[in-house]
Amino acid sequence: MTFFHIPIWRPHLPESIDGRPLVTNALDFTLNFPYDRLPVSSSSLSSPTTWLAFFLRPEVPILLVVAYFVSKFALPVFCRMTGINGKSSLFLMAVALHNLLLAVFSAVVFVNSWAIFLQHIIENGARMTYSDSDGSLWASGMGAWCTIFYLSKYYELVDTLILIMKGKEASFLQIYHHTGILLTMWGGVVSQASWLLIVVLLNSGIHTLMYTYFLIKTIDPKREIRAAKYLTKAQIGQFFVGILYTLPTYFLREASMASLLVCAFIDLYAVGLILLFVAFAKKKYKKK
Repeated sequence: MTFFHIPIWRPHLPESIDGRPLVTNALDFTLNFPYDRLPVSSSSLSSPTTWLAFFLRPEVPILLVVAYFVSKFALPVFCRMTGINGKSSLFLMAVALHNLLLAVFSAVVFVNSWAIFLQHIIENGARMTYSDSDGSLWASGMGAWCTIFYLSKYYELVDTLILIMKGKEASFLQIYHHTGILLTMWGGVVSQASWLLIVVLLNSGIHTLMYTYFLIKTIDPKREIRAAKYLTKAQIGQFFVGILYTLPTYFLREASMASLLVCAFIDLYAVGLILLFVAFAKKKYKKK
């Protein structure tokens, strides 16, 4: 399908066997999670639905977040014991490839998700697109891109591992950022939250620029990129826009309790990110 003659990629990636949200209330997140409705169509480990079902299970993001915390302390010890050199040419090539892949991936998500979003507004109206009360926006391919973007958050944990392997310490901002977005994206996907689209629409664009910046700095560390401070401002701006966008969700009474709970969680998380990024910007870009 096309939008203004631009091809739109609409991947098919069902989050449940019946197409409905896996969770609708608070208890569904843990005690009453419907494992029997996970999209497993094959017992083969090579099946995409098998892996998708695995990452939709509630214990997986929780356990991997715990493992991520542990790695912050264990990996430096491992690097010292094995003598891993975070400045070798081979390592830097791997880091450059990592940043290139994430920049291209983010751009693909950005282009396709915006095209789906705008086309849905034209065909169904802004009110229907915002609430997605009939689930048509989620089913149009936006839900699949939200799910794919959620899965990419596991790979983005590599950012912290790279930092540690370079002999640097992961900041609280980085740990908070990576763990918070992973958990909230999972909650938004399993509840098929319509507000999750703003996270994907904004964050994919910011990440396209951010990982392009990281790529350039990896290839040419001494290059001064004056626009970097504006990228930080854009990151802060997306959190404000995201919070404002989700506010009507609490009053329309069309979202499920599960969706509202995750929405409240991500808004509080975004407030924390604003404070942390502002502090980071003041420290890094303060006038000398």
